Amino acid sequence: MVPEHLINEGNIKLPSGIIAALENTHQPNQIHILAIHGWLDNAASFIPLMNELPEYNWTAIDLPGHGNSYHRPPHTHYHFIDWVSDLINIIDVKYGNKPVVIVGHSLGGMLATVLAGVYPELVKKLVVIDAVGLVTQSEGATEIRKALDSRIAQSKKQKTKHISLNVAIKARANAGKIKSTSAELLVRRNIDETEGGFEWKTDKRLRTSSPVRLSEQQSISIIQHIAAPVMLFVAKDGYEMVKSGYKKYKSYYPNLIKKDVIGAHHCHMDEPIGIALEIKRFIG
Repeated sequence: MVPEHLINEGNIKLPSGIIAALENTHQPNQIHILAIHGWLDNAASFIPLMNELPEYNWTAIDLPGHGNSYHRPPHTHYHFIDWVSDLINIIDVKYGNKPVVIVGHSLGGMLATVLAGVYPELVKKLVVIDAVGLVTQSEGATEIRKALDSRIAQSKKQKTKHISLNVAIKARANAGKIKSTSAELLVRRNIDETEGGFEWKTDKRLRTSSPVRLSEQQSISIIQHIAAPVMLFVAKDGYEMVKSGYKKYKSYYPNLIKKDVIGAHHCHMDEPIGIALEIKRFIG
């Protein structure tokens, strides 16, 4: 295993702002991997896999609003499809629009799925960890109103503060049902020490519901247009929505390999060795 101190800070300058990233030491002629984390996580989510697979050139980003990346301007929101636009810009700036291997967890897996279906020429191979298909639009005015009301409610809330770093780590471990060591990786990248305590860096607008999502038919069409081979990891103790999503969407993937793995939703952090071996076989 490669020591964590060989993973360094990087950044990608987009017209919209700075995307922060964690990168290992890149070697010439090695396969490039763009890693995309889940909702309210950050680039540190991939440190365990980066340590297990140092032979690849990893770039694990903080999505806008997360970790050390820029926040959207005031009076704007975090629409799912806009993150896909960010990924397109990242691949342009970082890789010159050459196809890249993408590893995505949870929200990151869904974003990568849309990218691979809408811009298949940009994705060489796709690894999705505990995420299948997309979260689709619910019908009805009631759901839209709930989402809009959540914006109003969140705007009036203060950011949560913890009295110590250890308390914050324990809270993150409990909330995500992840090991304390995994929680510490995420928390240290996503917290600031202030006069009143330890405060999360994440933009609080991330906690609002979305009034606009893709439809189920759009999701199916996107999946059907994926040209890259896809490896899907389903965590034994992960989210039930992933297991049900697999049943719903599996027949639409043109080239899908499914692997059942031990662990919960953050299996790539808590149980990285088995996943790393499968990724290595898949990528080559």
